[in-house]
Amino acid sequence: MNSLKSKILLLVFVCLWCANPILGQTEEDIQGFLKTGQECYAKNDLMGATIEFENVLLIDRQNFSARVWLAQIYADLKDLEKARRFLREAASQAPDHPRVVQLQKLLGEIKKPVKLKVNDPVSHEAMTLLGKGTRLRKYGLVIPEEKVSGDDSEKKLLVFDDLVIQKPTPVEKEIDLSIFEEDKTSPLAPALNAWETEGLAAGLDAYFALILDDPGLGAQNDKGLIAKGRSFYIPRLKENPNDPEARYYAGMLSFINGMYAEADLLLADMRKEPGRFADVLEKTFAVIDKWKNEEKERQLALKRAEEERLAQELAEKERLAKEKEKKDVWASLKKNKGKADGESKTGDAQAMKLHEEGYELYKKGKLEEAIEKFEAAIAKESENGKYHYHLGLAWTDKGLAGDSAAFDRAITEFQRVIGLMPDDKLAKDSQAMIRDIESAKKSLGN
Repeated sequence: MNSLKSKILLLVFVCLWCANPILGQTEEDIQGFLKTGQECYAKNDLMGATIEFENVLLIDRQNFSARVWLAQIYADLKDLEKARRFLREAASQAPDHPRVVQLQKLLGEIKKPVKLKVNDPVSHEAMTLLGKGTRLRKYGLVIPEEKVSGDDSEKKLLVFDDLVIQKPTPVEKEIDLSIFEEDKTSPLAPALNAWETEGLAAGLDAYFALILDDPGLGAQNDKGLIAKGRSFYIPRLKENPNDPEARYYAGMLSFINGMYAEADLLLADMRKEPGRFADVLEKTFAVIDKWKNEEKERQLALKRAEEERLAQELAEKERLAKEKEKKDVWASLKKNKGKADGESKTGDAQAMKLHEEGYELYKKGKLEEAIEKFEAAIAKESENGKYHYHLGLAWTDKGLAGDSAAFDRAITEFQRVIGLMPDDKLAKDSQAMIRDIESAKKSLGN
């Protein structure tokens, strides 16, 4: 059986590849399949709707709308295994979406599901394609003929995109009594009995009352009552938007399907004047208002989380900028320390010896000992600018190591160098060191 199905599927794709090279793999094609699927659903053509939404997933496997619609359709068909599979996939993308939440409530309560026999959509499509001109297909796994010819006009919708309302105004057909031959003990029996004996409106009234009391009953087999309601009242509302009865039933059907925003739009005018629907609408508006408040809180929470994320991101950027500024200052200080000119051949021999010992200690990082040697050399030869310059370098390194007071001592030594030998290269180096030290102190706030 699986082998036969695989062969049929392969045949379909070969036909598509050869017969129609213009494949619908654009956003426009996806929207076209979604729209056609919704039109099929509105006309109770569940198989046609299934194929259209499956087409969307062939092009875009991550399409959320197609998954939700397929979950709804398979729930209507009572193929709960497939319904739950598509619902699980949709919930992984948007767990808080109202339609996902509503379907989870409905499908999660079933203990002994009633499963109707449903043809496989791929096999159905393959058999439809065989022996026919695929470009003349009304819908399916190829681009519709009207799309190929460039006619991409869209019908205007009444209130929202999901409900595509058709003309002409329908007349309710006689009820097929065979659909009521099954078990009369169903939880929906009051609604089904009312439909059988009093008509569609009475059946829907009873169904709405049952669902509002126990939303879990929405997953029970309604014998096509909801589909019948959609195919009758939605076209009637399109014909006359001021028909309060058609608006009420269309709005309640959207509500039952978990489309609260759409239901709120359709039923908004009935908040002040609910008429004979007051009891049902009171409960309905309570659910819608609760959802609106929760949705508002959810959006606010998302906004707060985004603001916190942006604030943290900004704080981190500022921290990194400050660290970079400090590193740049330290690098400039070290770069401008320089080395003194060649060793003087004149001066106090003992002072020179002390200076040389201090300079060796300085190069090894022994700052305290180096400072002692430099100060001892200066005590014997206080007019030697090089001795003061190297002492300033040693104090600068102490400042870099965390002793901020050492910076002031360093500046004092560099100023003495400038005073002793203003035209010497060491005087220019001392001026550069003083500028960098002041910049460093400012960046540290000290």
